[in-house]
Amino acid sequence: MFEKVVEAADRLADAVRECEPPADDDALLAGLRAAVAARNAADGLLARVTGEIECHGTAKRVGMSVRELLRRHGCVPAVASRAIRLGRAVAHLPALARHLRDGSMSGEYADAVARGVRHVRTRTRSPLGSELATETETVLIGHALAGRSPVEIDDRARAIALQRQPEVHDEEAATPIAEDTALNEVSWAQRDDGRLAGSFDLDVVAGERLISCIDTASRPRPLPDGTPDPRSANQRRADAFVQVVEAASRALGVDGLVGSAKTEILLTVPATHDECCGVTPAGPAHLQWMGSVSDEAVSLLSCDASVTRIAVDVDAAPIDISPKARLFTGRTRKAIVARDQSCVMCGNPASWTDVHHILPFSQGGATTCDNGCLLCRTCHVAVHQHGWEIVMGPDRHPWIRPPATVDPRRELQPAYSRRTLRLDTMAA
Repeated sequence: MFEKVVEAADRLADAVRECEPPADDDALLAGLRAAVAARNAADGLLARVTGEIECHGTAKRVGMSVRELLRRHGCVPAVASRAIRLGRAVAHLPALARHLRDGSMSGEYADAVARGVRHVRTRTRSPLGSELATETETVLIGHALAGRSPVEIDDRARAIALQRQPEVHDEEAATPIAEDTALNEVSWAQRDDGRLAGSFDLDVVAGERLISCIDTASRPRPLPDGTPDPRSANQRRADAFVQVVEAASRALGVDGLVGSAKTEILLTVPATHDECCGVTPAGPAHLQWMGSVSDEAVSLLSCDASVTRIAVDVDAAPIDISPKARLFTGRTRKAIVARDQSCVMCGNPASWTDVHHILPFSQGGATTCDNGCLLCRTCHVAVHQHGWEIVMGPDRHPWIRPPATVDPRRELQPAYSRRTLRLDTMAA
């Protein structure tokens, strides 16, 4: 039976490749309905095949994970993940499997239904095949067929879970839903523009800690002259979240100094190898998780993270592995912290900062006190990407030169800890 399905899918693919869209409206609309139904049925077939591959261990026998096997055959990561989830779900959700099989529901809608049923089951501690699970499946399928968006289907599932929370009879034996750490979830996905979007679902204690950290770090921070913080509330929370991540990625370093770089970043650089010229870059660098990055981003990462640069040829074979970039650690970092006291641009605490090479390390800049200064993540990005400059003055303190868009005269400003509210210019 399955062989016939495969043959039919191959014939359909051939027919689609040879099809030319008609000219009249009725035929175009009929073609649209047929194309959508065929795509939905293909989503269902991909889910069922993926489920069988996982069940029979096919991927393991060819030396891959199921996700790797799907990607090898042309599925992007998001589609591969969805196929795996649906492949597991259709075995236990017969109504959803029928709609996928007859082409009345797309893979995106089916995935939203499957995730919704799973959410309700988890939150209410209902087993597979229970009356509540079947009822939820029916309700969510109805929402999907009615044209509700996947987000609305998620919202409906959460509402069902809240309405049907189990009653706690033995307070010592049962954990309240809000406090159950086993239900915690974090997910993320890379968007088409290369940025990262994500969501989380945390227990009340973890949520309180997160909000407390973000709230403390995202309070408005006036400029040294008293000007109100120009950032919006969302921007302040985003900056605070990045600072929390930066702080969490660090640990006690040399001599117990907080802030020593601990993040290990792998940077892959497409390159060519010539006996005369050595290794020469031949394309943009790639991060292990987030993909291609600009030279400015590479420079930013190299300031205060441990970066291992791997050059590869056209066949992705390593040509050269660089030593880790030299970092400001130990007594050198302590001395810079003692001198600058905080981010030299905005005054954020020293524990939130990177040590920035004023003359980039890649251009021969030394890892010394006279070539380093403290910058928080936001200001570090501003220096590398938005035209701000740091120079070391004759007083052996860092000075800041704003871009012309901020100050047309680009006058030097002292570091944050050395500024005053006086209107007269401070002598260098």
